[in-house]
Amino acid sequence: MVIFFILLGFSTLIGRLFYLSVIQNDFFQTKASNQQMRDITINANRGTIYDRNMKVLAQSATVWTVFISPADLNAIKSETKREETRNLIAENLSEILEVDKEKVVTQSKKSNYYEIIKKKVEEPEADKVREFAKTYDISCIHLIEDTKRYYPYHDFASSVIGFTGTDNQGLYGIEAKYDSYLSGTAGRIVAAKNENGTDMPFTYEKRYEPQDGNGLVLTLDYSIQYFLEKALETTVKQYKPANRAAGIVMNVNTGEILAMASEPDFDLNEPFTIADPDLAATLEGLEGDELKTATAAARERQWKNKAITEIYEPGSVFKAVTASAALEEKLFNLNSTFHCTGSIIPAAGVKPMKCHKTTGHGTQNFGDIIVNSCNPAFVKIGQTLGANLFSKYVRSFGFAEKTGIDLPGEAKGIVYSQSSDYGPVQLASCAFGQSNTVTPIQMITAFAAVVNGGKLVTPHVVKKVLDENNNVVKNIETTVKRQVISSETSETMRPLLEAVVAANGGSNAYVKGYRIGGKSGTAQKLGDTTNTKRIGSYCTFAPVDDPEIIALVLVDEPTVGNNAYGSVVAGPALGSIMADALPYLGVEPQYTEEELAQQDVSVSNYVGWDILKAQNDIKNKQLTPDVRGNGTKVIKQTPAKGTLIPKNGKVILYTEEDSSDTKVTVPNLVGETPARANTILTNLHLNIKLTGGASGAAGAKIYSQSIAAGTQVSIGTVIELECRIPDELG
Repeated sequence: MVIFFILLGFSTLIGRLFYLSVIQNDFFQTKASNQQMRDITINANRGTIYDRNMKVLAQSATVWTVFISPADLNAIKSETKREETRNLIAENLSEILEVDKEKVVTQSKKSNYYEIIKKKVEEPEADKVREFAKTYDISCIHLIEDTKRYYPYHDFASSVIGFTGTDNQGLYGIEAKYDSYLSGTAGRIVAAKNENGTDMPFTYEKRYEPQDGNGLVLTLDYSIQYFLEKALETTVKQYKPANRAAGIVMNVNTGEILAMASEPDFDLNEPFTIADPDLAATLEGLEGDELKTATAAARERQWKNKAITEIYEPGSVFKAVTASAALEEKLFNLNSTFHCTGSIIPAAGVKPMKCHKTTGHGTQNFGDIIVNSCNPAFVKIGQTLGANLFSKYVRSFGFAEKTGIDLPGEAKGIVYSQSSDYGPVQLASCAFGQSNTVTPIQMITAFAAVVNGGKLVTPHVVKKVLDENNNVVKNIETTVKRQVISSETSETMRPLLEAVVAANGGSNAYVKGYRIGGKSGTAQKLGDTTNTKRIGSYCTFAPVDDPEIIALVLVDEPTVGNNAYGSVVAGPALGSIMADALPYLGVEPQYTEEELAQQDVSVSNYVGWDILKAQNDIKNKQLTPDVRGNGTKVIKQTPAKGTLIPKNGKVILYTEEDSSDTKVTVPNLVGETPARANTILTNLHLNIKLTGGASGAAGAKIYSQSIAAGTQVSIGTVIELECRIPDELG
């Protein structure tokens, strides 16, 4: 019996040892670890994002996470002291950090050692927290450094740059695509503590510094991005597209994206705020789940990079692809002729496909059909190419695949990519840019191949990856996917496309002094049963003889005006972009003799001059002096020094103090021809300055004026008039 109890005792002891060493092993290891170490993460600074000229577009700065250790607070033995401290903490932190006081009280009653009160606390508030803790000798309040992303230009290139989440991870755009480069490696603070969260006798702390992320140099150019965004913003205000507008400017040879934008855009520092007032208005009056769903959809809409994530029908812009395929296969040449009667029947039993000129263009050569944007002629080209060859070029120009641009969310167009996909109707409509859908980035990349010597390049927005000392650790090189057409065909296409922009004395995309080529497009939206929804787009490149840049703008469902032609709604934006970008890039203008004769003259300062000397100088500048008063010296003049006015413009010279400053009323000139507007202003002794690519074009009308009708102005004042062709086709 004694032996039995001895054995029973040993068995119990062994069982207990087994339980403690095996079953409860994890518990005691965790308990021991908790008694010894606390591990706090220090977030790394994300790498800085620069434009191609090292202008900072996104950067990180130090902020603070404020947290408390409830275990330390609750270890205060005196209940009175403990509750006084708890209330003091709750009252002051709620005031300094603008957080809920009762929530802080609740957090302080927990048993853990790390309870976050607020993240992303700026330095001024962090200093106030430190001062409060120091003043009242409170040791359970802690601050640990964190980082916060700042975007100094707010909505600038917002759909490209993207933004980060609360945990500093990239959520959209470059921030998401290159997150592994930008994020860096977090650091740690390891401290020795006992289980209750108080210092152990051998208090120990070790800090492991974070490693900041890599910097990125983008291909974007701040100035060109500004030119694009300015033009898009103006376009959206004028035409109020139901589904936004987008634009891209790219180096035609390398695929480097110089600018990319969607408009309306949003503030990268406040990405969850709906920036577009019209979009925000759609949320008014909604509640509950309906509001949550609508808000999420509105945010997703404003964040999307329309240039790469949405598909559209390119319309006649696609004709550049069809034409180059026809020339490459030598099925047509520049002397080939086409006869347009106003429509064409693609196959027996099929409804006729109409030309925009319903009376027909008559006989045209190859260049004419591109300038005239003649659909029946391109149907004929598509039929001659046939399904096999046409589908081959659809694939070769990259429409059946993503471009591979280094941005997240790129979509792929929905196209007929195999010969078996094409019946007579599909072949006919696709040849002039309907039925197939593409993304803007696919279209501009394909168009670039038409004019850059035939090379399909991979577009990209990152140029270099930098280390924390701004040393280059990686260069992003140009990638040529394939040769699509020969350099000879490409060289032939360029002047044909130049003729489109320069037609009839200048289109809406024309810029005096520069050889610009391009093609506009207008497409009915697929699935639109009302036959009212249109997408207008335009793609241009320059200079024609040695292309450097290519740009595309599309306006999705313009709702203002009676004409949604791409040349009308997108052409002026392209003209503005090229007029700004080409001089900026150092491309020298080469004016024609006619353009030189029409160049404006800068008015000199004649105040204080002898009147006869001033008159002679004005005449020598091919301007007209208009003297008011009988004095011998000029005491006042209109226009002022440095004002540009056209040749034969008037300079009013005042020679006496009491000579009246004659006022006239500015008339409404919108809708007038430039010639008629000039006559009206000349009779009022006002100067005219015509702007816009179509200022010298047949069919041009005044679209806007710099000084509103009804305004009283001094004679000699310059009135700027923007000219556009209101019914330009394409």
